[in-house]
Amino acid sequence: MGDVIAVTGAGGFLGRAVVARARAEGHPVRAILRGEAPAAWAADPGIAVLRADLTHAVPPLDGAAAVIHAAARMGGDDAAQARETVAPSAMVLEQAARAGARLVLVGSIAVLGTDGIAPFARIDETTPIESHPARRDAYARAKIAQERDARALAARHGAALRIVRPGAIFGPGRLWNAHMGITLGPLTLGPRHAGELPLCWLPHAAHILLLAATAPQADPVEVIHALDDDRPDRARFLAALGRRGLPLGWRGFDAAAGVLAPLGPRLPGLLRREILRARLMPLRYDNAHAHRLGFRAEADFETAMAAARGAA
Repeated sequence: MGDVIAVTGAGGFLGRAVVARARAEGHPVRAILRGEAPAAWAADPGIAVLRADLTHAVPPLDGAAAVIHAAARMGGDDAAQARETVAPSAMVLEQAARAGARLVLVGSIAVLGTDGIAPFARIDETTPIESHPARRDAYARAKIAQERDARALAARHGAALRIVRPGAIFGPGRLWNAHMGITLGPLTLGPRHAGELPLCWLPHAAHILLLAATAPQADPVEVIHALDDDRPDRARFLAALGRRGLPLGWRGFDAAAGVLAPLGPRLPGLLRREILRARLMPLRYDNAHAHRLGFRAEADFETAMAAARGAA
């Protein structure tokens, strides 16, 4: 029997996959969620369900070897993100640290900046965080704040912390991602280039998070990018979905965003240069740190996408 793993956001898209992976590997799980638990969990004595609204209170974490904090809001403005992502994260990690558990924060590669990065640069855990959060969206700002708070808490309590930054996670019911461009009916308008999409198949994300919770840790704080080995370009992604693209050159996208840049925050989403560059700039990615933890890919892109579509 493995050590107890506590998982917040256990009822969500990622949380359920983490619970399933932990149970498959013999770990008792403390599943913390706000809504109803999957019915199948009632038949598993290794899953202890704790229902809690983390915006108000954090359930006991004593006895957990690690806490995987996956609960977060995906959308909403800064106020919603502060209330439902940033503040609960600080409370969960504070209590986990006091309980002596390893902290595993589910972050996002959305925190990375593109200042000074050239097209086709290789992105890894040493790539700087966005230096102008105000120019990005509320989600990116919340994830940046989560990392800041987690590092401060870990330092204050002397706790081990791993920040796992998944790329765009795909699985049953969630195939699309913000790195594809703009959808116009059956067409997708996006840059034409051989850059990689920073994808992470749901089972791979769960695997890396469990490794982060259980593998020996040398440094007090570690950052791990959770990405697939087989990272397609946009054309290959669209082909796997049977969709058509309307490709344009990257330079045209970037130049248009530059012309509109003086309008700043008044612009929606992808019309803001920093957001456009973070989502559409041709880049390459590195997942060597995940492999050092013990990650081994279980499927190539087409196999993973076929499994995700078949289970949707």
